[in-house]
Amino acid sequence: MRAYYKCARCGYTADTNVWLWRCPRCGGPIDVIIEDLRLTLSEQRGLWRFAGVIPAKPLVSLGEGFTPLVKARFLGENTYLKLEYLNPTGSFKDRGSAVAVSKTAELNAKAVVEDSSGNAGISIAAYASVAGIRARIYVPRDAPEGKKSLIKALGAELIEAPSRADASKMAIGSIGSDEVYIGHTWNPWFIQGTKTLAYELVNQLGHAPTSIVLPVSAGTLLLGLFIGFNELMNMGLINELPRLFAVQVQGFAKLYEELHGEYRSEPTRIADALRVSEPPRISQMINAVKSSNGDAIVVTDDEIVRAWKYMFRSGFIIEPSSATVLSGYWRLMGNNKINRNDEVVLILTGNGLKYVDLINKYVIAESNI
Repeated sequence: MRAYYKCARCGYTADTNVWLWRCPRCGGPIDVIIEDLRLTLSEQRGLWRFAGVIPAKPLVSLGEGFTPLVKARFLGENTYLKLEYLNPTGSFKDRGSAVAVSKTAELNAKAVVEDSSGNAGISIAAYASVAGIRARIYVPRDAPEGKKSLIKALGAELIEAPSRADASKMAIGSIGSDEVYIGHTWNPWFIQGTKTLAYELVNQLGHAPTSIVLPVSAGTLLLGLFIGFNELMNMGLINELPRLFAVQVQGFAKLYEELHGEYRSEPTRIADALRVSEPPRISQMINAVKSSNGDAIVVTDDEIVRAWKYMFRSGFIIEPSSATVLSGYWRLMGNNKINRNDEVVLILTGNGLKYVDLINKYVIAESNI
């Protein structure tokens, strides 16, 4: 296996023995390209079972990966729920953090800087702590208090910003000489971690599903799945790509707008984990949806709350952003983009235990949005 960086925009290349989070020549997103890829399963459990397709040393782990895949007959005979919210820090972000922080440790970084709506910040804080690396996390001021408390409890420095976009600008502008920017919306190593979900689904099912429905904001999971399934297809281990259906929320639907035109609405007040207005990898996100014959849809806060209540009553303690996939699934079934014979996986990305206040307000008291 040979790996190198390549800019998705201008074609610049570099060795992976240095830390790059974007192209030093044009400022575009940079990818990790792998040649001579062969799948060999290691003896390790979890994500690092797929270490043979990850061009980073497996230095940091909290046992992430191999989350349950549950058949959800209450939704459809061939419908599954992938419980990514049961990862160590409560979200799929642990896949990306395990690989990204391992790479920073491999390169002897002393500190990492991240910007996040919460889940990625918690995850990076946890994995950096395990690696003995300092972490500074920038979050929007209105991020859930539970998420902010967890970041601080994990030993990271927490800095609040006026908005999600400001958090990103402040983080990038703050990088010191002994620090690396590990921001997950740009980071190619983070996507090398999220791609393991594709390998894991094929391992658990024995094949690729027909369709996957997932929440999408910055696109780190969407792109990880697309890369992972393409690698599996190129190795002859699957015959075709699953259709990737991206579910977005009010006010933060850049992918939907690029595919279907402007979507005017008030920004979501409940799905805080999906508030990225200008994803840096938008061109790649468009390609992932189009190439897989998928689509992007937007769901409303009312639809999210309805799905959130339904999932709680079904026993799944998820965050509002995860509930978007059920809203999207119902919509896709209704407009016949998914049919009853399809084998469908819904990705439940984040844990609801960080949302006690919203649970009390919308699930228990049943307040209106």
